[in-house]
Amino acid sequence: MSFTTALREAAYRPREMFLDAGSRKGTRALAREILMMDAADYAAAFRGSAIKRATLWMLQRNACVVLGNIGTHKDLALLEAMLVHEHEVVREHAAWAVARLGRHPPQ
Repeated sequence: MSFTTALREAAYRPREMFLDAGSRKGTRALAREILMMDAADYAAAFRGSAIKRATLWMLQRNACVVLGNIGTHKDLALLEAMLVHEHEVVREHAAWAVARLGRHPPQ
């Protein structure tokens, strides 16, 4: 017996960018996408979404943590770009991720 029903309300469907986020590869890709966003990209991607309670820099901080945990050396350049982010917390988490990935051999 299943207690689930098909989703009928379009407002509650997941955004396109989250559809593959359940896999390690998808999570890494989503983190990279968030780090590459600017304010306009963020506003467009999350228009009408409650996730906008978290600001872009907060999501970027989290994306640095994600890449520090599951990223590869291919993510280093993007993380290094975050070392000059306007928010200190993002810079700190980017530095942590860069140091962490630098200790692991290339994948």
